Amino acid sequence: MKRIFNNIFTVITILLFGLWLKYPNNVQWEAIIGILLLAKEGLIRWQIRKIESLEFSPAISLAHGYVNNFLEPAINELLVKNGNELNFNIYIPEDLEELTDQQIERMKVKIEADGYKLREIKLKRKSGRPHDVLTIEKQAGSVSYFDFPRTLLSLQSYIDYKIESTKNESSDHKKQVLGANLVEAFREEVERLVKNKRLEKMVIFIDNSLEI
Repeated sequence: MKRIFNNIFTVITILLFGLWLKYPNNVQWEAIIGILLLAKEGLIRWQIRKIESLEFSPAISLAHGYVNNFLEPAINELLVKNGNELNFNIYIPEDLEELTDQQIERMKVKIEADGYKLREIKLKRKSGRPHDVLTIEKQAGSVSYFDFPRTLLSLQSYIDYKIESTKNESSDHKKQVLGANLVEAFREEVERLVKNKRLEKMVIFIDNSLEI
């Protein structure tokens, strides 16, 4: 598609140049050239958006799987148990390393240090993948739910594939930037799906400040 558009613009440019040579004073060439440049700029922007959508497609696919196979079924099950009021917290990392077992355990310790009681429960759903969820309670009767979307860790192999795995500062930085962009694409798509499914009043996104 990119090659086709570029070829079209090349042909148009050649034709306009020929017409300019033949009728240098009879056509408003400045306006025509301006329109052509605007069209070229529009094509470039479209190509950039297309490239970005392809770049972030793994994160977007993960977001759909996370919402459709886990989040929505989990919320439905918890609503049956708890009624209409529900707070479901989703942790969004700045870096994929935050979702390793060691870092998650440290974050649990920090949450408990802030006065919360943590407990893992296993959801018994007929549909969707098996998944444990944390319950968070600061005072009796006030329970919310918390999930670390470890599914994001599967992006690491994609990042390694996209960026050569040479151990130098440049490649490490590129991996970090790509990882952060993929996580943001995941969050945006989850947020969009949550709104489409009218779950936004129940879902809260949490960062590493852990302000619950």
